Amino acid sequence: MPYRMGLLSIFGPTRPQTVPTDQIVPLRQWDDLHYLRSLCHDFTFRFDDVLDAAKLEAALGRLMEIGDWGQLGARLRLNKNGKLEYHIPAEYDSNTRPAFIFTTAEYGMTINEHPLGSQLPKTGQDQSFLSPTSAVFRPLVCHQDSPRELADWIYTDRPQLHVHVTLFQDTTLLTVSYIHTLFDAVARTNFFKAWIAVLNGRETEVPPFLPFDQDPLCTLGKGASRQNYTNFHRLLSGLSLVLFGLRYLWELFWFHAEEEHSIRLPGHCVNQMRESACHQLTATTAEGVEPPFLSEPDIVSAWWVKTLVTALNPSRDRAIMVMSPFNVWSVFSEQFPSGGKGFIGNAFFNSYNVLDVGEVLEDDNLAYLASKNRQALVEHRTQEQVHAMTSIQRNSIMSIPPLVGKSNLLFMTHTNQHKARYFETDFSAAVVATGVPLSERPHALGRPSYINDIEHCRLYPTRNVCRVIGKDAAGDWWLLFKTRADAWPAIHQQLKALLEIDDLLADGADYQPAISYQESSYSKANSRMMGALMDFYTFLKLLV
Repeated sequence: MPYRMGLLSIFGPTRPQTVPTDQIVPLRQWDDLHYLRSLCHDFTFRFDDVLDAAKLEAALGRLMEIGDWGQLGARLRLNKNGKLEYHIPAEYDSNTRPAFIFTTAEYGMTINEHPLGSQLPKTGQDQSFLSPTSAVFRPLVCHQDSPRELADWIYTDRPQLHVHVTLFQDTTLLTVSYIHTLFDAVARTNFFKAWIAVLNGRETEVPPFLPFDQDPLCTLGKGASRQNYTNFHRLLSGLSLVLFGLRYLWELFWFHAEEEHSIRLPGHCVNQMRESACHQLTATTAEGVEPPFLSEPDIVSAWWVKTLVTALNPSRDRAIMVMSPFNVWSVFSEQFPSGGKGFIGNAFFNSYNVLDVGEVLEDDNLAYLASKNRQALVEHRTQEQVHAMTSIQRNSIMSIPPLVGKSNLLFMTHTNQHKARYFETDFSAAVVATGVPLSERPHALGRPSYINDIEHCRLYPTRNVCRVIGKDAAGDWWLLFKTRADAWPAIHQQLKALLEIDDLLADGADYQPAISYQESSYSKANSRMMGALMDFYTFLKLLV
């Protein structure tokens, strides 16, 4: 059973006794960060096929027996110094101390016959460009005992992973629940690839697991000069950081109501925007000079920044800071000689793009915004810059990433998970029956048609954080983000203007989500005032 923080827990929750035969390993430097402790995920693949749950479980069990992959079953503990550590069992027992938790739920109907299941988006739909929050589907995609906060691990003997499979007559939902300290979005795909290799009977393709007691990034920032950071002169510190914190707290307090929705951005729209942007850059680039390269994710990021800033309508004197995480496996290839294969952990840092509100809101400027995003990424994704950034981060309170810009900045984060290629994940080896006929869908057998990612945030605000899940088989892009509730009607209008399909969206001009918004689990437990006070408390801890 998950552990839930109640009144008695304040006075001394009971932690499990240490098992003498367990190997105790401190978490790596960049895994045990305060904000990673606060984030837990229920990551779901929707397959329009019927998968064999027993075969999935057996393959995962076999993976845990290969090399050091069994370390995934480590128990998470908080030691007396406030540091997280792994307690790795010497052996596992499926009944008393399993390497993972695997649960199933079976419905004797098609998914469209289920009241909630019928609302779950999928690839190739004609409508539902704006979908409800992923958290609405938790009763469908998770077991009632699935974990959702750090306490569910450190005050129990729960293994790192809880896998839940929901079976319909034509659809399978495969969910992995975990805490962010275990891995980031790119390393998560290492886990799926290893699992699938076993599922396909190709165990020789499972890469060696990098043991938890080996940290390829342990020296990052040590001895590096902070002054080498390209934005060193723009760092928020001292009074400017305090002022930013107060402004952000006021935003959370005054506009406490927030909503999260999933957006499907049609691929033809992204292609048109990219072609137009590339044409603009070519026209303004000097003859004989190669125009800047723009990727589809660059365009998606630029569209999101412009759309959100327009909807929030901040004052013109404010700065916009867009923080974009990137993976460093290729930046530090000498530390990752296998290209990151077999690495389970966090290896991401951030690029920073600082903009003025005025330049964001200019007409027909997606080319400029996208090129600025690309320029910031190229500038930050070097060994020198990562070392300088991590030197700053090591010396900050709770090792939080630096903030860049002005004290009145509008904080935004854009994380591009397309690199993980989740929509190309191939579980066809577990398919026992086809759900939607292959001739009626764009995705192949055993490939996901939708990805539902529920993020549980405890005492860590994630407003204006966009997760680009990736591009599906139909070429459409899926974005998931949370912002002020009163901004969503304006976002909806901008989406309609882009799509130019007002007649396909519900009731014309009025904004209506596909399912009425439901607050996430931690929001339900607190009143709006209590939530604001908790946010205030958290930020005081970060800033003081």
